[in-house]
Amino acid sequence: MTVKRFIGLALFTWLMCWTVATGFATAPVELSPVVQTSPRITVQMYTPSQVVGQLYPPLTTTTTTVAPVVFAEELRDLPCAQWFLTAVNAGWPNDPAVLKTLSKIMWRESRCKATACSKSHSDSPCADFGLIQANYAAHHKWWADMGLTPDDMFNPSTNLHWAWLLYSGRETKGQCGWQPWRFC
Repeated sequence: MTVKRFIGLALFTWLMCWTVATGFATAPVELSPVVQTSPRITVQMYTPSQVVGQLYPPLTTTTTTVAPVVFAEELRDLPCAQWFLTAVNAGWPNDPAVLKTLSKIMWRESRCKATACSKSHSDSPCADFGLIQANYAAHHKWWADMGLTPDDMFNPSTNLHWAWLLYSGRETKGQCGWQPWRFC
């Protein structure tokens, strides 16, 4: 092989790789919108004299009226609809498309039973826990970092909040949030 032939082949290979990598695109690539992140919380330190009389929780109670969460009519007859309010309170959006998919997941994974436990082949009593069947082998280290135990996954609020963190974390990274449940 001559030097000219080698350089020509190398140049041709580079050009083909560059063409494939850019996708033959002539228009600029548009970025996807940014997913909203949690707000920054600041803590202000007070001296003991500044907090005199400010007990928490307050000794007197006040009644406030909170508008009830209203769900779309088409959601009321879905399986696991009884868990939608818990899901929304745990962080899930009150969005019919999201709640329909969440309903399918809860039905398929646990038949809407908060105490669902799939059989395990390891030292854990369950392989998957709760409404969304959070997988022990894949996530137990994350649970420990969050201060959660596998038994905490039987609490519907904890289970759905953790599922929201898993879903929204993937969405924030530009991935499909439903992938852990094979809905992508």
